[in-house]
Amino acid sequence: MGKFSNGPGWIDVETMCRAMSALHSGEVGLTFLPAGIGSTGGLSVAASIMLNVLPGSKIPPCVSVVKNWPCGQHSTMEGHAFALLHELDFKISTVYQNEELWK
Repeated sequence: MGKFSNGPGWIDVETMCRAMSALHSGEVGLTFLPAGIGSTGGLSVAASIMLNVLPGSKIPPCVSVVKNWPCGQHSTMEGHAFALLHELDFKISTVYQNEELWK
């Protein structure tokens, strides 16, 4: 991975964003927003792709997944962001598997 410890680093997150952007013909990005009130709410992290779709397409122009951090599964923000990108990739695949889009 991109850092000298266990788990993914920011280089891995960047590489995953670039790879997904190329694979799915869109722009993948992460958004970090404060969650809750004051300093105790943590962060709301969104992984999104803005797809390059033709006018009139039934494919949505944007697909996103959102989860708060800190969470019980990831000890680092990099690990959380990397896992969220995997979830986004799965959600994109479910959008493309929707047979109603092709009828």
